[in-house]
Amino acid sequence: MKARNLPLILVLLAMATWGGVTLLKPVKTSAILLSNATAAPLTGQPDQLAVFVSITNTGPYDQLLSAHAPDASETAFSETHGMLALPENSSASLAPDGVFIKLSSITGALKDGRTFPISLTFANAGTVTTRARLSSPQEEGAASSFGLFGIGDICQVGEGEPAPKIALSTARTDAGWTVTVMSDDFEFTPDLVDGPHVPGTGHGHIYINGLKLGRLYNPTATIGNLPLGQHEIRVTLSTNDHRAYIANEVPVTASVLLHSQ
Repeated sequence: MKARNLPLILVLLAMATWGGVTLLKPVKTSAILLSNATAAPLTGQPDQLAVFVSITNTGPYDQLLSAHAPDASETAFSETHGMLALPENSSASLAPDGVFIKLSSITGALKDGRTFPISLTFANAGTVTTRARLSSPQEEGAASSFGLFGIGDICQVGEGEPAPKIALSTARTDAGWTVTVMSDDFEFTPDLVDGPHVPGTGHGHIYINGLKLGRLYNPTATIGNLPLGQHEIRVTLSTNDHRAYIANEVPVTASVLLHSQ
């Protein structure tokens, strides 16, 4: 090898090494993952769609700030109960029985298989985009007339049947909070879920400021650390066939305020 070619070879090796290091640098990814996004026409409201999305947060606590859909003239949350907080390392959802997204005046035909781009903006994770696939129409149900979250059906406790009652207690932990459901005339029955209604049995749904955190199949739930401020934790009892319990014309539900400092 001629000596005069050595500097050129060294330069090329340095460039290749630098390029390799650059390509191997980790790409920063969002701690928020959106999945299972669906859009459902609302019965009686032909110009509106409800959008439901599962949200997984693999990082520190965050806050859902806004939603946007370019195919709609207006994008809004169905209701608000304070900040839409996402606990640290948690799963939540914009769900029929909680806060969800409402789209108004959609452009184009609502055909089977159509998808809609949806962007959610978070305080820490920034804007995350997914696509919601059109599904069958969603009925309003009777839940909203009783002051319950979202869309859903109800189960009136019959005469002579157990009339469940619940209350909540909380305890602070290093990882967040523990929520305990104290119940009378009610049993959590995970083995009966999706089965027929059995009076006095079922499961719970837990929410933070209206955002659904999931179902409860036992009396204790854990919630990760939360953004600074006040948060309402609410638990509502449901039957095995997923209807909200109503006793004496009142939903069987309880709430407690958490103060994150």
